[in-house]
Amino acid sequence: MRPMGVEREKYFLSLCLAGVSFLTLREKNILLKKLDSAAALALLSIDDIATLVGRTFRAAVWNGPSCVREAEKAERIIKAFGIETILNGEALYPALLSEAENAPFMLFCRGNASCLSGETVSVVGTRRMTREGKEAAFSFSRDAARNGVTVVSGLAYGIDASAHAGTEKNCGKTAAILPCGADMIVPSSHKRLAEKIIKTGGVLVSEYLPGVPAEAWRFVHRNRIIAALSPATVVVESPPGSGALITAQYALDYNRDVMIHEAAFSA
Repeated sequence: MRPMGVEREKYFLSLCLAGVSFLTLREKNILLKKLDSAAALALLSIDDIATLVGRTFRAAVWNGPSCVREAEKAERIIKAFGIETILNGEALYPALLSEAENAPFMLFCRGNASCLSGETVSVVGTRRMTREGKEAAFSFSRDAARNGVTVVSGLAYGIDASAHAGTEKNCGKTAAILPCGADMIVPSSHKRLAEKIIKTGGVLVSEYLPGVPAEAWRFVHRNRIIAALSPATVVVESPPGSGALITAQYALDYNRDVMIHEAAFSA
């Protein structure tokens, strides 16, 4: 539970800011520092916000009261699902992730968020995997889990799911980064896998307010988190145009290691 009083006001203000997609991390922190409540945020016009953060917004859509209502809805879901919120700068916020310039303002976690603070490795690949790719993702993640490493992936079909499944066989920890609110599972057919992730000490992670649905652009946007959470990203199988290659590029941009699994060179 978050504290009441002044700190409670700041917490709810941070929820409101987390839902504003057109603001950067730096701009959200500016508003969090300059405003004392969500009510004050709701009274601002888009021009007021531009003045406070020092940037003009040409195509941004802003409705203060609606922003507050969405945060109220999210808070109800947070309580219902037992979702943990971690603000950028708080002790539990992953140190590696905080190094990224475009790191999330807030994380919403279901499960053991502390596993993100230990040793991690990101495993990515295509949804249309081969049998060799499936076995490679599973065995690599199994071995990583045996060594106490948290495997980070995206819960998608194919390589992602195999990577998560490999850790659970050893009751290892794995983190699934979602393209939607932490109260949802995408794809829905992976609900049982998501439950196992939580039961074995892993975590489901999102930067979006609970209640926010998955959209195409969010799948790409969440890939930067997968890359930033680990010192190394392992690409198991990834044809041209695959989202896994986007994740690999993010990792390179963050000056992280990118490794190509030998399974990627199969016929």
